Amino acid sequence: MLLKANDDNSISLKQISNLGYSTISATNGQEAVRLIDSEFKLLNNVYSSLSSSDIEQINSHRISLILTECNLPIMTGFGISQVIRAMGPPVSNIPIVVLTALPIEEIQNKCIESGINDYLAKPLKNEELEKVLTKWIVEN
Repeated sequence: MLLKANDDNSISLKQISNLGYSTISATNGQEAVRLIDSEFKLLNNVYSSLSSSDIEQINSHRISLILTECNLPIMTGFGISQVIRAMGPPVSNIPIVVLTALPIEEIQNKCIESGINDYLAKPLKNEELEKVLTKWIVEN
């Protein structure tokens, strides 16, 4: 499952679902962090009482990638990344991909500094989206 954080629908749910991924959405950075934090707190509370097959089934529905805009209200994509990376494993290990209209040279260092794994340029192309999602979800 992907967490999609954007406020202007430039990341299309249809594009993502056509690639076979399910999503949950947040309209700002603070909401995205709250969703991730609450999901993992819930999972941590129930893991101790589950069998390994139940855990595998739950893991298949957990957030496996965060796809976010650079510029979001309340908290930017860079801010989301910094908060997530500070949470510790397994949350801090979730790959984060930002979508940006900024020149790539301008954001590369900022991505590295804030723990962002990858970026996509606007306008979002299906082929590029599929390539990046496959790369990061398969690796994790």
